[in-house]
Amino acid sequence: MKNKGKFQYRFKDNPAERIFAEVWEEKNSSKYSQPLLDLLLAEDNNRPMGEVTERDRMVAATVIQWLGSPVGEGFLQDVAAKIIGESE
Repeated sequence: MKNKGKFQYRFKDNPAERIFAEVWEEKNSSKYSQPLLDLLLAEDNNRPMGEVTERDRMVAATVIQWLGSPVGEGFLQDVAAKIIGESE
């Protein structure tokens, strides 16, 4: 896994974190023309030039994995409730 978060040991106790991490890794794999993180952090997101550091990858992967944790899932629910509330 190239985009590895800090706390992968939690995968065995929380499969949702593992799934978030695996999907993130897939979105940053070579099967896409450009890895998603490279596009997000590029000065010109149409032409990434290798701006992403290993620390960038670790931080992003850690946050993505966290979204699958109980606290992260609560965060996503709060965001979804606000989106639904604004669209009504």
